[in-house]
Amino acid sequence: MTPKTLLHRLGYLFTLAAVGCSNSPTPDAGTTDAGVTAADTGPRADAAVPTDAAAPTDVGTPTDTATATDVAAATDTAMASDSATTTDVPVPSDATAAFDVVNGCNPGDYVDLSAASATRTVIFTLPTYTPKCARIAAGQSVTFSGTFSFHPLTPGVPPGQTGTASPSNPITVTNTGTTASFTFPTAGFYPYYCANHASMGMVGVIQVM
Repeated sequence: MTPKTLLHRLGYLFTLAAVGCSNSPTPDAGTTDAGVTAADTGPRADAAVPTDAAAPTDVGTPTDTATATDVAAATDTAMASDSATTTDVPVPSDATAAFDVVNGCNPGDYVDLSAASATRTVIFTLPTYTPKCARIAAGQSVTFSGTFSFHPLTPGVPPGQTGTASPSNPITVTNTGTTASFTFPTAGFYPYYCANHASMGMVGVIQVM
């Protein structure tokens, strides 16, 4: 082999060696190169998410204390029984209200004989009574004075006269004697007349208040 040929071959080998060295990876500083790259150590383990503290246990709703029992409303005491209204004493019949004038006695014709000191006597004087129309208080008495055989005393309203008599007239038929007294306990109008001379106007009325 000629020296030229040898020199040529050495140059060729040198070139190959240079090429081989340039293709080798440069090692990372401090890292072992395992041919290509350092082996991945895998994803770094994430720190576990901190365990959530459990929600605090709800304290149960406190038991409601029972509503206090209502005290029953006090029983109303019954109202004291009202004393009965006293019975009104009937208002005596008003003479002015008696439109049916009794035995001719008008309201203004009555002579008041109700005073305790009054003389309550009806005297016969033909053809009338004196007084013809007399007014007294309940419980008082009236005396009739005359000859009853000639002027028979009769209770009520005779034929030909007008008016309505109150019930229970205490005057009774009297045809004997010369005096007779009658007590009038109840208010009202008590007419009377002479059985023989009523047509002549011998009639009268005792009004009791």
